[in-house]
Amino acid sequence: MSRMRLDAANIEKILHEDEIEGEECSEIEDYLEIDEHDSNSCQSSEEDCTEFVSSSPVPTSDNLFHRRTDLDNVPLKYIRQGHYLSKNGAVKWNIEEPPRSVRTRSHNIITERPGPINEAKDAQTSLECWVLMYPDNVLEQVVVYTNIYITAIQNKFQRERDCLPTDLIELKALLGLLYYFGKLRGAHLNTNDFWATDGTGSDICIATMSRQRFHFLLRCLRFDDINTRQQRRQSDKLAAIRDFFTGFVTRIKKHYCLGDTVTIDEKLEPFRGRCPFRQYMPNKPARYGIKIFVLADSRTYYTAEMEIYAGKQNAGPFDVSNKPLDLVKRMVESIKDSHRNVVMDNWFTSFPLITELYENYGLTVLGTLRKNKPEIPPVFTSTKGREPKSTYFGFQPNCTLLSYAPKKGKVVLLVSTMHHDATIDPDTGDKFKPNMITDYNMYKCGVDVVDEMCGTYSVSRVSKRWPLTIFFGLMNVGAINAYVIYNANMKRLQKETVERRHFLKDLALGLVMPQIQKRSSITTLPRFIRSKMFQILGKEEITERSQSSGASSNVRGRCSLCPSKKDRKTKTQCHFCQAFICRDHTMFVCENCKQKD
Repeated sequence: MSRMRLDAANIEKILHEDEIEGEECSEIEDYLEIDEHDSNSCQSSEEDCTEFVSSSPVPTSDNLFHRRTDLDNVPLKYIRQGHYLSKNGAVKWNIEEPPRSVRTRSHNIITERPGPINEAKDAQTSLECWVLMYPDNVLEQVVVYTNIYITAIQNKFQRERDCLPTDLIELKALLGLLYYFGKLRGAHLNTNDFWATDGTGSDICIATMSRQRFHFLLRCLRFDDINTRQQRRQSDKLAAIRDFFTGFVTRIKKHYCLGDTVTIDEKLEPFRGRCPFRQYMPNKPARYGIKIFVLADSRTYYTAEMEIYAGKQNAGPFDVSNKPLDLVKRMVESIKDSHRNVVMDNWFTSFPLITELYENYGLTVLGTLRKNKPEIPPVFTSTKGREPKSTYFGFQPNCTLLSYAPKKGKVVLLVSTMHHDATIDPDTGDKFKPNMITDYNMYKCGVDVVDEMCGTYSVSRVSKRWPLTIFFGLMNVGAINAYVIYNANMKRLQKETVERRHFLKDLALGLVMPQIQKRSSITTLPRFIRSKMFQILGKEEITERSQSSGASSNVRGRCSLCPSKKDRKTKTQCHFCQAFICRDHTMFVCENCKQKD
């Protein structure tokens, strides 16, 4: 990977961060790192082993062998006594597969049962599942850090009520609104549309908080103490969100047991502001953003491990190697000696890595390879004279190498420590794809599906602060994990599962309801807002204050129907909504007519 400083002629104008955060643009290192990570195989083609033909006849054994080895076209200089020789001449690959044993290999035996574990097994509502990812004690710490920031900027506001501190109920309501926007796929819509009062807005948004308060809380949301950040950032580029991110990863690992196959890949959180570790990935839809490595279950898409790529850190506890071998070893530490299979693409896969995981971590690997590996025999990468749909196999006691030609001039290289035979999948028909390829196609998209699910109902909003962008990404992942736990528990209890959009709706309502309940006690709110609150809460009238129409109290207020410039004060309140009304807007009704009505 190459690293270069931002060029103003090529990169569009960067938004400035808040000065109070201590990150003025002139003081921030802003690098754009070009990432050469390509999730697809370098040797794949348009027909890259993804289409299946299940209606074709099963090939005969003679045809299988011919398409598997095609030894007539292999130059003799690459074969020595039944072996393929690698490029460096140091590695031998057997042409014939090893004899099959009656016993099942130990690395294919999984003793753990996939699904929710510990207290996650008892979660039966969307909110209970979500709280596993974001418990109250964690959110209370965010409230403390947010209030520290609010206190620091209070002198910039003329009115105290415009910068009031927040609390846990209001913070949950803020997150609930974000999930509600995501459920409507409106994360990038103008918030004026949600708070519109002409009948086109959302009652949930209007009843929960004002639009100004929503934007104020998003601006002030912090995940660390701003007073000590500069000192911590000397040794950690992720100081602004390190503790929150580490705690989140710790929680997601302890609530779910992964299945027998996991996927390691990277995802990109879109971001174009100033960031010292921003990436440029031309193969991603967003292209610019923050790269996060993810380990996810290949079947249920539960995310169990995450690591943010922060580039080269200063000397300290966070100065770790970013080499693929070291990165993968850190990612699989939580599933060590579990006999699971790890699927990865050619950016991660190498022969030293698969040997290390097999011998010292008790894990098998299935992944694509790049042509430049010295352990690969030259005949496996050569396309000269190669018959389309042919496959070469190379065997070692604990490893299998494969070279498949999907069409003329293209080859795909795979290596596996889980497969030990030359079986061709009969369901692929005349494509003659080996089982290694069909298994790779089945499990390679675990992280990609998670990324797609995050984008479908994303809570992310355009921001110039990279910690907030990461937080939005964690909210998306946390909701997906909670959804996986919820559906798993419902299936175990033989109850009906729900679609994800309904799950997000229930989650959003569960987060905002306490705030609406608390806000409903404010009698000075406009009448139409209070009516929406009581409609959502299922209440028809208020009984705390006066119970008779036209009743007067010692409390005075401005008439809610007169223009504000008249400033007409009154003690009379509406019987139903408790709004203050002057005599011009008061109607007297006798008891008989009231009963008839």
